[in-house]
Amino acid sequence: MPNTIEDKISLFTKVIIERIELDCEKKQKKLVEYHENRKNAMINDVEERKRTALERAIKDAQTKKQQLILKTRSAMHLAVLQKRQEFSERVTKEVKRKVSAFVNTEEYGKFLAKAIKQVLARFSENQFIHCNFSRNDFKNRQELIAKTIQSCRKEGTYQMDAADHLIGGVFIKSGDGRLEVDFTINTMLEESDKLIGEVLSSRLNKES
Repeated sequence: MPNTIEDKISLFTKVIIERIELDCEKKQKKLVEYHENRKNAMINDVEERKRTALERAIKDAQTKKQQLILKTRSAMHLAVLQKRQEFSERVTKEVKRKVSAFVNTEEYGKFLAKAIKQVLARFSENQFIHCNFSRNDFKNRQELIAKTIQSCRKEGTYQMDAADHLIGGVFIKSGDGRLEVDFTINTMLEESDKLIGEVLSSRLNKES
């Protein structure tokens, strides 16, 4: 055991120094841990920001890609529709031109007579009917029309009329309006227009 004051002071000083050193070590350790944790937090924050920025960039790129795809598809669809309309109009115009020439031929006269007989067969002989023809046929083929009808029906069971909107063919309606048979070129053209549109759509869709 120390006896002198110097020994006591020396021992006390040693204890104080040891405590100071221990306290410094603890504080230094905490400080190192604090800075290490802060460094890791900053690194994680930077990585998270990088990840978020990358995800946002990928999402934006995908959005722009989809917008571009939709825009391209829309433009292609519009181009197909315009092309279809253009082709359809050209084909329809050519068909109508040929029809206009056809209704003035001898072959059309045979067609008209056959059409009248086919339509008349749909009505009973005693049933009163209204027969409608184009004004051109009514003017230039009235004799053919009358002879054809008379070969199938009795006088007084029919009435012949001209319709300005008809191009050719025949439209017959029963007197009571319950039965109508349309064998006109107008209807044939409407059906051909629809068929032309369907064919063009099918081919254009394959090309696109």
